[in-house]
Amino acid sequence: MGQFLESIEKTRVSLPPMDAAKLKYVAVVTMLIDHAACVFLERTQTADGRYLMDVLAGGALLDRILRAMGRQAFPVFCFFLVEGFFYTRSRVRYLIRLAVFALLSQEPFRQCIFPRSDQLHANVMCTLLLGLLAIWCIDALGTVFLEDPPGNGVHAEPGYTDGHGAPAGVEKNPNIREAAGPAGKEEKSVLARVFCELPGGKAAESLLRRGIFLLAAAGTVYGFCRLGILVRTDYSYGGIVLIILLYLLRDYRICALFFSWLWLGWYNQFEIYAAPAFLLLACYNGKRGRQQKYFFYAFYPAHLALLWGLRVLLFP
Repeated sequence: MGQFLESIEKTRVSLPPMDAAKLKYVAVVTMLIDHAACVFLERTQTADGRYLMDVLAGGALLDRILRAMGRQAFPVFCFFLVEGFFYTRSRVRYLIRLAVFALLSQEPFRQCIFPRSDQLHANVMCTLLLGLLAIWCIDALGTVFLEDPPGNGVHAEPGYTDGHGAPAGVEKNPNIREAAGPAGKEEKSVLARVFCELPGGKAAESLLRRGIFLLAAAGTVYGFCRLGILVRTDYSYGGIVLIILLYLLRDYRICALFFSWLWLGWYNQFEIYAAPAFLLLACYNGKRGRQQKYFFYAFYPAHLALLWGLRVLLFP
């Protein structure tokens, strides 16, 4: 299986490189397009009570095109959430930042996306927050129950903050930068530890520990998915499972992106239009690019507040 996954991963060597900044700018632009279409075409009513998408000639088609463009944003944010989890200097501060911006975004999100609903609908920052907590719990369970693979197990490519190189035995792309993980130590993925060869003399004990881990991890996934459904997060359980998939399959990016796209399309058929985002993520070269640290956090509540204000001003 490892050799098969490595052969698939080799296809990434020939892809054109893109750094994190470019991918994130693609995400924020497409997110702005998506939310603008939702706010003005789907949520804004004329004096006679009709929505703008029904009033404008070709409004429904325009709305569908713009919303399809907007499908590119969420996979990119989920991808870099997982990468940030591995290479942030402080996971606690990472969690706190997400929580703060989730709170700041909630009212603009409600006014823009669910202006006439009295029910709780949590914004996408809450989805990312729950996804981060889920993979943190699974990672902690792996630390407790799973041993490191013996010898030189297949390991992929930690890179800069949100980076990737290529797995062992795969030709290196000169545009892909590779670096050690935290404290300079290469960290084996959870899947690598679950499916590695059983250690001699302790096979029964190791098998039992892996079974306990799988049961506990499955319970963790179920619990966070139920929580996402309960608070009605954007993308609901579909977004949380997407983050977990990207975490579990992180060593093999092509497979991670392909199965994540399949999952998202199964969860919501309209998300099939997110395919270009997954293709772009396959081109990620592990470099940061030129970006401001808090811009991408602040953009989410800021653009929602702007769209909310524009709608109030133009359609009082």
